[in-house]
Amino acid sequence: MIQWENIKFRASSWGNLLTSPVSKADKESGNLSATCQKELIKIYCREVYGRKKDITTKQMDKGILAEGDSINLLSLVEGEFFFKNEEPMENEWFTGHPDLILEKPDGTLEIWDVKTSWELETFMPKLLEEPDKGYIAQLNAYYSLTGAQGGAIAYCLVSAPDQILEQEKRSLLFRMNVATEFSPEYLKAAEELTKLMVFDDIDPKERVIVQKVPRDEELIEKMKAKVPILRQWLKDFHTKHQNLYPKQ
Repeated sequence: MIQWENIKFRASSWGNLLTSPVSKADKESGNLSATCQKELIKIYCREVYGRKKDITTKQMDKGILAEGDSINLLSLVEGEFFFKNEEPMENEWFTGHPDLILEKPDGTLEIWDVKTSWELETFMPKLLEEPDKGYIAQLNAYYSLTGAQGGAIAYCLVSAPDQILEQEKRSLLFRMNVATEFSPEYLKAAEELTKLMVFDDIDPKERVIVQKVPRDEELIEKMKAKVPILRQWLKDFHTKHQNLYPKQ
């Protein structure tokens, strides 16, 4: 039997869990937003039935396959030895798996979250953007888990792994509907595609954009305070679901 009062919430979920209702009436009534409720239903399905819908995109695939390359690039540019954290963590409120935990010379910790950009045109705008609110919440959950005093989001532009590059070339070949892969028009298009996905010719220092995210105690306390509300919502939702029909 699930003990809803002990459920802990993943750091990656807090961007949705913190959203506010749209209508004034819902805000005044203390109702949870539709986005928050949708996230809670995902959690419910995972907790009760062990079902989790994994949404994958080619951008996400690159993030997984090229994560090591991004960490190496970040280490080179920052002059720090970053290592992938392999240990999931939890406390009374949160669970999470920080990408990188860096111990500074004074003994304090920093959490770095690595984002591998798909292409140059999705990477460069990060230079002008403020950190995403969802990522800020995620990192602060990590800070609570580790005791870290701050950290950063590091957007890294690394070349697409061969596996992804070949997939994109096959997709291009199919879309062009040419006679063979040796057709001159395809070979030219494939060369242009490769240039859009391979970045070794660009200075490493131009391929990392860092957005600092300081520890926000007020935000951490806000998330902690919301945990009992979220747990009660899940418990009430479970009761409602179990009482759809009389049990035989």
